[in-house]
Amino acid sequence: MLDINMLRRLFLLIIISAIPSMACMSTGLKDRKDRADDPVLRQKAMEAVKITEAPVIDGKLDEEIWLKSELADNFVQYSPYSGSPSKFRTEVRILYDNSAIYIGAMMYDPNPDSIYTELGERDSDYGLNADQFAVDISPYNDGINGATFKVSVSGVQSDKIPTSDHRSRSDTWDAVWESRTSIIENGWVAEIRIPYSALRFPKAEVQTWGINFWREVRRSREQSSWNYVDRETGSTFNHLGELSSIRDIEPPLRLSMTPYVSAYLEKNPYRSRPGFTYNGGLDLKYGINESFTLDATLVPDFGQVQSDDRVLNLSPYEVRYNEKRPFFMEGTELFNKGNIFYSRRIGSAPKGYYNVYDSLGPTEEVVYNPGESSLINATKISGRTKSGLGIGVFNAMTNSMYATVEDIESGDKRQVMTDPLTNYSMIVLDQSMKNNSYISLVNTNVWRNAEKDENFYTANVSGTEFSIRDRSRQYSFSGQAAVSQKYYKDIENDFGHAFHFRTGKTGGALRLEYVLEASSDTYDQNDMGYMKRNNELQNQVNISYNIFKPFWKILNSRTSFSFMHMMLYVPRVFTGAEFNFNSNVTFINHAMVFLRARYKPYGEDDYYEPRVEGWFYHRGREFATNVWLSSDRSKKVSGNIRVSYNKIWSPYDQYQYSFSFGPTLKLTDRFSLNYDFEIRKRINDIGYVDSNDEQEIIFFGLRNNMTVENKLQTAYIFSADSYLSLRLRHYWSRADYLDQYYTLNTDGSLTDADLDDNFDYNYNAWNIDLVYTWRFAPGSEMSVVWKNSIYSGTEQIFYDFGQNMRHMFETGMTNSLSLKILYYFDWMNLRKKS
Repeated sequence: MLDINMLRRLFLLIIISAIPSMACMSTGLKDRKDRADDPVLRQKAMEAVKITEAPVIDGKLDEEIWLKSELADNFVQYSPYSGSPSKFRTEVRILYDNSAIYIGAMMYDPNPDSIYTELGERDSDYGLNADQFAVDISPYNDGINGATFKVSVSGVQSDKIPTSDHRSRSDTWDAVWESRTSIIENGWVAEIRIPYSALRFPKAEVQTWGINFWREVRRSREQSSWNYVDRETGSTFNHLGELSSIRDIEPPLRLSMTPYVSAYLEKNPYRSRPGFTYNGGLDLKYGINESFTLDATLVPDFGQVQSDDRVLNLSPYEVRYNEKRPFFMEGTELFNKGNIFYSRRIGSAPKGYYNVYDSLGPTEEVVYNPGESSLINATKISGRTKSGLGIGVFNAMTNSMYATVEDIESGDKRQVMTDPLTNYSMIVLDQSMKNNSYISLVNTNVWRNAEKDENFYTANVSGTEFSIRDRSRQYSFSGQAAVSQKYYKDIENDFGHAFHFRTGKTGGALRLEYVLEASSDTYDQNDMGYMKRNNELQNQVNISYNIFKPFWKILNSRTSFSFMHMMLYVPRVFTGAEFNFNSNVTFINHAMVFLRARYKPYGEDDYYEPRVEGWFYHRGREFATNVWLSSDRSKKVSGNIRVSYNKIWSPYDQYQYSFSFGPTLKLTDRFSLNYDFEIRKRINDIGYVDSNDEQEIIFFGLRNNMTVENKLQTAYIFSADSYLSLRLRHYWSRADYLDQYYTLNTDGSLTDADLDDNFDYNYNAWNIDLVYTWRFAPGSEMSVVWKNSIYSGTEQIFYDFGQNMRHMFETGMTNSLSLKILYYFDWMNLRKKS
């Protein structure tokens, strides 16, 4: 068990560390009061001007109608010198009518020939080597909800929405809006039209919206905003100015349709001839009113999404893959509340996919077994009332799935259901409160139409998420809690619960936080969510110190220490403790250094690696560290290097290390190339290999695990709406067992054992994604995609890279060439044309 004296020393250290923060509290309050009196740093406001004739969006501010607007100027630096006046003059004007809002921005620059103008794909604003202008809009003016619209000087559009935890922004949302830019003799101009179909706003005669404007000068890395943003407190959406006097908006009918057609030509090793398929479907958006929108997809096609980065998984945990299907990425911020929704569950492998192989007769084999459930349709309704209540309803349905089993002697075939007709639904209620606080109620339900099969069940999870902040936004109390239920036929139902609470000082330079997290042994949200493991009870203390203003050669930094105490929830037994140190430093020359270190003084009692309930494997004490270095990404040539080392004290001399580097070449403003290489080695790693349930014997094996990964990404940008991208990935991992096996003892130790089976495994994943995209009209696009893939696994271990590659290509590959065309129809545009 953890030494009580160590705990006492730790909490004494926390108290001592917090003294400077408490001593500076009055000074911080004074600073905020001075800020309110400062005309540069206090909250700014401007009045909106309604117009009857819209300006032409052409990247020129030469129409007199722009002069009707008030002027937003006197920008303040966000970085590098927070709170200082911007070194570059910026002027913004804003107008609105019954269909859209219009923004005109003039970015003055004494050296327009020095403006960075790199082109990129849509939503590639992070790291884009180009000057950019952005607007944050929060129609509910709650400091939480809203959207960001950004355009680069070269015309590259990006749009984002705050994530569910409001700590960052997600670029998975794509709205339909217009922008044009131009470079002129004294700077550059951005002209933007944002239709109300891209926004949600309350129904009121007179409205005040939260708003802020941003500018980035890439060559000097200066970021500035119209309304001052305090980097020490909250997110950027907590620091919006105000746009008042928005009156009598009469938005038009918000109805749009995006039908698609697609065609695929595919050749795989299991077919003698290429197969041809074609699809058609429809995405629909309907504005129920000003605040709520219905999104639906009928017969969707996700065949062109980027290939998953598959890996060799030796752990007892499921691999979590990122969502890449557009419908499940766009406008889902409400459905991420509570952290109980993992959209990859919808259309994933059938629940009984592997059960088919367990039910085979002595002369039977599986001749057909679909690896993904067929999605019939999906619908979501979301919005927010004028009182700040967000409401979200999601529903999706997948078809019944069957595997085909054939008797190889008689030729008879039979169908085995691997997944019944299944309905996925979620309801969210999210109430915004003062001080950027909120509280949410969430519920997910998975219903399976399988009353005659007791292997399938109905699953339900209900939960809440909240965040309460004080007036200064320096202190907060937040958390999540949920209850899971499984309903079986003629079997007792399963109930479980989980919670995660954190509280402390979460703003300012010095921060202190306490975290309590637990999940019962019966809690399971994995029918519609993702949870790595349950049956845990953790206590954690975090201390961090942030530097936001440059000094010496440092631009900014963050240093943190944390301590975690871990137990099982049932029974309450100690499983481990760990200390963590993290330090991130960005230098004036924009080079970055990341340092991580972790120490487990008592090792770990791992109750998950044995794969059998009640058993655990004891690992020795462990120390791990890694260093990551990155150069200035705005340069023509940049790169990063990462080195890590991990040591476990045990009788088996266990350690692991990794090395990676990633150079990036920006050959022109249109062409870039990025290469990533990583090698990881685990020496004398020990893990589960097999078990004998009847004799209650669990076998572990000693192995060397090496993984090599190569990724090449390149793109040629013809224009802001037309680009060609290539992504190539080769992943090679081998688990080489050293003919040394053990049985697991009840005290977590190991005893030598004889085991004749071969558990060696050599795995390769090869992917090429070549994509041409042409956005030929707002919301409309054509894409041509070539995919080449190989996934191969064998018990034969290869030590030579060339031999491994030859064997991989001999296993056969899948080639797919596809064309997809989407066309965006807006009801109001159709009416105007008619």
